[in-house]
Amino acid sequence: MPSVKRNLLTFFSVTRLQNAFLVVLAQYLSAIFILGSTYPVADLLQNLELHLLVGSSFFVVTAGYLINQYYDHPKDLINRPVKTVIDGQWSLSSLMRGYLLLNFIAFLMALKVSLLAALFFVGYIMTIWLYSHRIRSLFIWGSVLSAFLAVSPIVALFLYYRHFESRILLFASFLFLLLWVLVQLKDLNNLKGDLSSGLHSLPIQLGESKTRNITAGMLFVLAFLGLGLSLRADLGQMQLYFSASVAVLVFVAIELIFSFMGVSYLKMRLLLKFWVLLGTLSILLFDLNRLHQLKAFIFAL
Repeated sequence: MPSVKRNLLTFFSVTRLQNAFLVVLAQYLSAIFILGSTYPVADLLQNLELHLLVGSSFFVVTAGYLINQYYDHPKDLINRPVKTVIDGQWSLSSLMRGYLLLNFIAFLMALKVSLLAALFFVGYIMTIWLYSHRIRSLFIWGSVLSAFLAVSPIVALFLYYRHFESRILLFASFLFLLLWVLVQLKDLNNLKGDLSSGLHSLPIQLGESKTRNITAGMLFVLAFLGLGLSLRADLGQMQLYFSASVAVLVFVAIELIFSFMGVSYLKMRLLLKFWVLLGTLSILLFDLNRLHQLKAFIFAL
C-alpha cells in the first residue's frame, strides 16, 4: 500500500495534473462562452468532437510534463531537490514509456475528429519535444515558445470553430504575454540550476537586474492592455477581471524594480498563476445568458 501511495504521489507530481485540468477548464469555458458562442450550449456540449479535442489536449499536455521531467532531471536536482526526489520514484525509461503512450492516445482521439486535427496535434507533440530537447535552451526563443505552447490548446479550438473577432485576439494576446512573464519569473527563480545546465535564458544572458526590468516593462504593457480591455463593453462582466488586473500587474512590476516588500520570485509567480486561474474562471462572466444556459444544461442532466 505505501508503494501505491508513493506511485500516485509521483504520478501527480510528475504530470502536474492540476495544470492539465486548468487547460481542460479553460478550453471548455472558451468553447462555451467565446469560440463556440454561435451554438446553443446544449448542442455544443453534446458534440463529441469537442470532448475529443479537449481530451487530446489533456493527454498531450500531461505527456509534455513527462518529457520535461525526462530532460530536466539534472537541473531540478539543484532547483527543486525535494520534488526531484519524489519524481525520482519513476525511472527515465518509465517516463518515456508514459510519454509515448499518452501521446498515442491523444493522436487517436484527434484522428477521430479529423485528419487535420490529428496533424495539428502531431505538430503540437513534436514542438513540445523540440522545446524540451533543444529550443528551451535558446536565448529568447525558449521563453516565447513556452508561452505559445501553453496557449496552443486554445488555438486548437480557435481553428476548429473558426471564430475570429478582435476581442478574442486581444484576450489571447493578454494571456500570451502573461504566460511569458511567468516564464521569466520561473527562470529568475531557477537561475542557479539553469546556469549549471548550460541554458541560455534571459537572466543568464542579460543578467538578473536587466531581466527584472524587462519583465517589469512587460507587466506595465500588460497593465495598459488590461486597462484597454476593461473599457470594452463587449466583454461583459469580464471587465471586472481586467480592471483588477491593472492593480495586480502594476504591483508586481513595481516590486520587481524596487523590491519594496522583498517578495520572492516564487511568490510573484504563484500570485500570477492564481491570476491566470482567476482569469479562466472569469470567462463565466463573459456572457450571462450563456451562463444561464450552462446552468440549465447541468441541472437537466
